[in-house]
Amino acid sequence: MVTLSQKNPLRIAVAVAVAIAVAGCASEGTKPAEPKAPPAPAAVQPAPVDVRPAAAPVVPDVPPAEARPMAAKLALQAVDQLQVGDEASARATIEQALKLDPANDLAKKLLDQINADAQRELGAVYFRYTVQPADTLSKLAQQYMGDRFRFWILAKYNDIGNPSRLGAGQVIKIPGRQPVTPPAPVVEPATRVEPAAPAAAPEPRPELADALKRGADLEKAGNLEAAYATYVDAAARFPASADAAKKRDATKVALIRQLDREASQAFQRQNLDLAITKWDRVLELDANNKNARLKREQALDLKKRMADKFGGKK
Repeated sequence: MVTLSQKNPLRIAVAVAVAIAVAGCASEGTKPAEPKAPPAPAAVQPAPVDVRPAAAPVVPDVPPAEARPMAAKLALQAVDQLQVGDEASARATIEQALKLDPANDLAKKLLDQINADAQRELGAVYFRYTVQPADTLSKLAQQYMGDRFRFWILAKYNDIGNPSRLGAGQVIKIPGRQPVTPPAPVVEPATRVEPAAPAAAPEPRPELADALKRGADLEKAGNLEAAYATYVDAAARFPASADAAKKRDATKVALIRQLDREASQAFQRQNLDLAITKWDRVLELDANNKNARLKREQALDLKKRMADKFGGKK
């Protein structure tokens, strides 16, 4: 039997070659596709930002027992700020005081003066006054306007930006007509009055006891200004209370000593405005204090000499 390889070897070789070529083409045609890249993940939207304004800080509540003396202290602090012409700080201090005690008379009185038009409030009628060495605007306000705490509107009336810089010889306007010397008071003839039977001592009122306790606590804390204001308020509300009057008077003496000491320390540091303000306060409490008057004059004189030497403001 004759095999295919024996019949035509060349034909067989060609057939094999063609078969191999066809197989190669087929394999290329069926080559698997390149793997596709996975789709990009969807963009994540950021969470919305809360753009509302932050709430105002909450002021911690002050116990009712502390609110009134704290307001009194702030009102007196505002007085000191106005004495040196710092109206903006005084306004902020007064607003704090009124938040604590909306009925605080001094705070309301000071705020009214800050907001008032002095010329319209005090009027066009006035007389001229030459400032004396011991004078302060507070003293003049008490003498001619009946209230020492009206010093700020008196300062505005005279375009005085810093009441502590009032100096002897300065001529200012006092609202109203110049008072004439009042006649000597008529003394009524004495009549015999039978002494009344002593009245039974009233029972102490809780409000008075609370006020005296607040004053004592403020004294212990070293805050004599606030303690004095508390006792003054208590003595006014309870005029029959000997304890309130005694505490008021004793604290006044201690406060004068403290103010004089602080003024002397400020004078030594050549903080003359502060020293003058402190001695002004002493003279408000004790108009006959010769020591404070003398030291205040020395501070004013030194301040003037320094201004002349260095070209500063009076």
